[in-house]
Amino acid sequence: MHVLHARDRRAPALNHPRLQLHAVDFTALPALPPVDDVYITLGTTIAAAGSQSAFRAVDHDAVLATARAARAAGATRCGVVTAMGANAQSHIFYNRVKGEVERDLQELGFATLVIARPSLMIGERQALQQAARPAESLSIRLFQWLDAVIPANYRARPGADVGLTLVQAVQSAPDGLHVLSGHALQPG
Repeated sequence: MHVLHARDRRAPALNHPRLQLHAVDFTALPALPPVDDVYITLGTTIAAAGSQSAFRAVDHDAVLATARAARAAGATRCGVVTAMGANAQSHIFYNRVKGEVERDLQELGFATLVIARPSLMIGERQALQQAARPAESLSIRLFQWLDAVIPANYRARPGADVGLTLVQAVQSAPDGLHVLSGHALQPG
């Protein structure tokens, strides 16, 4: 398995004998080794990125660059994490960018494209060298406290659950486009 991460960031704290980490510049990706499937979980926040254009560079441009490189390396199946509310016509910038990347991924010709649209993802951010997000931490605590009364599509999901569900869906789904809403990302 090959994992791409931004050259200007430390490598994720991951270690496995079958895992290879690659520090890359997403604006000039090298050719990838042959691959069957690609899983793209790139994402940031506008606050962390510093501007809307920097956000778009990660959440749209880097995602598409990765998908294109994977297609060129032979990938026929793609799994990607976007967000609940993704809509290329949205007046909300964040949702619009997520919708645009979904639309543009569909044009790349993957036999199977699985899009996971979680509400709020929870999980360990320090291992990924991500800065603390106070508002997000408060939201997570609130979502966890109210979990039993929040409709399934809106529940916060651990990133590990989203990732596992995405992998299972990509490997088992028939050809075509498949969108996994918050409800489909629930365990079990």
